[in-house]
Amino acid sequence: MRIKFALFGLAMFLASGFTLLAQDDRLDELTFEETVIQEEKVPYFGVGGGFMVSLFSPNLSDVNTQLTTAGFSELSTPITMTGALGVATIGIIPNVRISITNLGGSASTADKSFTVSAKNYVRSVTLSNAYTGFGFDYALSLAKSLYLLPGITGGWGSMQINTTQYAEGANTTNNGIGGTPFDPNVFNHTVNNDYFMINPGVSVEFAPALLGNDKPRIVTVRGHVGYTLSFMGDWKENGKSVVNNVPTGIKASGLAFQIGFMIGLFN
Repeated sequence: MRIKFALFGLAMFLASGFTLLAQDDRLDELTFEETVIQEEKVPYFGVGGGFMVSLFSPNLSDVNTQLTTAGFSELSTPITMTGALGVATIGIIPNVRISITNLGGSASTADKSFTVSAKNYVRSVTLSNAYTGFGFDYALSLAKSLYLLPGITGGWGSMQINTTQYAEGANTTNNGIGGTPFDPNVFNHTVNNDYFMINPGVSVEFAPALLGNDKPRIVTVRGHVGYTLSFMGDWKENGKSVVNNVPTGIKASGLAFQIGFMIGLFN
């Protein structure tokens, strides 16, 4: 009886072996579908504000022609402008943000000394420019926390040319502080122009992980290049009288490079 059970067990083992071999032969017939796991891209987020420095290079050839004809030194570019920038993302439109910019600065000629009726005088000219703009930017991710942001800004500004002439070594008298209130060779003369501007440009911004890779980014450094197109209004003398025949080349258009930082929340 024991021999019969042994033979029966051996027969079952050999049968199961043949079954497994048959199944192994069919494994090659099985196919598997590959599932591609896509990494979800997080939309750009940024809200904050900070300090900016801009190097603005308008064409000053017509201005300098006027200055040298009048006996002044020439102005040089770029004009250094400083100010602030604030940004905030628009939640309903992914990767789009709005911004507000306010910048201003000036450039001056070297002081020029001369003598009138045995009195020494100094004259100089200062060109100042300032504007406020509202913009839209679209963020394109280049790498983690590194973004390229093309955009456009529109707004208004004011350009002013101020001519100053004063006496050297003036003394205080009973007639007024400064000693020369009635001297016709002492004056402060201004022409100004209010204008509309459009500034297309592109920015590169990076938010370093100052608090750690798993913490919010609170600082963004920014570089920007853009070109300002200005649409000038009337030039006015001392803010009142309209000045005619001003060369059309005197305008607030030109290339600008900007660098700065913002504090807030960024990704």
